[in-house]
Amino acid sequence: MADMAISNQSGNANRWKILQIVNIGTFMATLDVGIVNVSLPVMAAQFGVSLAGMQWAVTAYLLAMIALLPIAGKLSDRWERRTIYSAGFFVFAAGSLWIAVSGGFAGLIAGRCLQGVGATMIMANSQAIVRQVFPDNERGKALGINAIVISAGTLAGPALGGLLLSVVDWPWLFLLNVPLGLAACLLGLRLFPRDSGTGRSQPLDIPGAALLAAAMILLMLSAERLKQAGFDTGSLTFGAIGLALLVIFAAWEWAIKHGIIDRELFSRRNVLIGNLSGFCINLAQTATIVPIAFYMEAELNYSATLTGILLMLQPLLLGMVAPFAGRFRDRYSAKVPVATGSLACGLSMLCVALPPHVTIVGIAFQLALFGLGTGMFFAANNAEIMSAAPAAKISLAGSMLALIRYLGMIAGIGLATLLTGTMGASHAGEAASPMLPIDGPMRLLFAICSLVCLSATALTFLRAKRSHAVPFASDAPSVPNAPSAPR
Repeated sequence: MADMAISNQSGNANRWKILQIVNIGTFMATLDVGIVNVSLPVMAAQFGVSLAGMQWAVTAYLLAMIALLPIAGKLSDRWERRTIYSAGFFVFAAGSLWIAVSGGFAGLIAGRCLQGVGATMIMANSQAIVRQVFPDNERGKALGINAIVISAGTLAGPALGGLLLSVVDWPWLFLLNVPLGLAACLLGLRLFPRDSGTGRSQPLDIPGAALLAAAMILLMLSAERLKQAGFDTGSLTFGAIGLALLVIFAAWEWAIKHGIIDRELFSRRNVLIGNLSGFCINLAQTATIVPIAFYMEAELNYSATLTGILLMLQPLLLGMVAPFAGRFRDRYSAKVPVATGSLACGLSMLCVALPPHVTIVGIAFQLALFGLGTGMFFAANNAEIMSAAPAAKISLAGSMLALIRYLGMIAGIGLATLLTGTMGASHAGEAASPMLPIDGPMRLLFAICSLVCLSATALTFLRAKRSHAVPFASDAPSVPNAPSAPR
């Protein structure tokens, strides 16, 4: 126990170098999202596919991750974590190269699936690597720095994608990932700590993963059809079957011992509450960001440039605030930044929900305040979840953290589609006005999201107090004690 305390306080001597490799993976993932979104119209024109069909390039990537994240997390805890994590970079680079050279729509979808597999291997372990090499009193700082990289990738993706498309063909956008992925793979194998895997051999919940993926596919299809055709038979059928599969999934997870919803992991109060809170904030963020962008362009007739500049407020302020929130969590407690951050997110929604009409001033204040809130919330909340997880299941904890984020995003897309999916349809050809009837659904959407964020604030008071002195009994060290970093 004494050895463990020493290791927990000192961390790995190469931990800051290892964090930079983790940041490469984060940057690749966030940059790729922006680049793909910018290149969709160009690829649609080349392949002769509608923009709706091209959305499968995004959907295939997302669904691969949803289906595989829990499985990848369990396998990483069972086998050597550094090998799976480093191999993820190689697979992601291979998928990027395949997209660049395939020259067809089918090849694009296959490559995006391969990218999703690689991203799954990376994301299942990125938070776990931070937990493994950093002592508890530095994890918030490390994840705060990682949040800066998330902000940089989010900001740079659309801009870099648009700039490159003006001088090169779209395949070069994917070729960017190849040298980054290969370099990260080699550096990971060289610097990441070795471990033999501490997770007990448990059966993989393949049926649970399949049920969850199928339910998400049907719910996404329902949301997309609802946006295009309204409440017709197809959208209602897809939605009903998807919800039924979710019920079956919940019953299945309740019946088996070693399911995707790991009972030992979620019996830790801070893991459970942290993930529930993260789901709420991710739902609210995704539900509001797309309607805001559409409203500014389609209803207020703002240019894409001005819309993009305003949308940059959110990730920019997130990146500025997150390191300070992480350090506060390390030194004092996660409750203050998590509660304050989620409260700021909830109040930001009122900038749009309370005024009689949606205005650009309200939108700007909402984006800025929500960026500040998420900057305070995510670094502290993620560090608290990973610190509360048992050492034998830190990759599973990291994969569930990512899975909950994506489930929150899908729920947010569904809510936004339900309330504002026909935005602009009834005003085609009309002059834009800040007093359009779409104000009602927009304000209702933001009011609901405000309540969702405030529920995350309320959950903060149910968190367990963090103890630096007494580790969990199951948190046996998975690697030999590393030497302390030079001071």
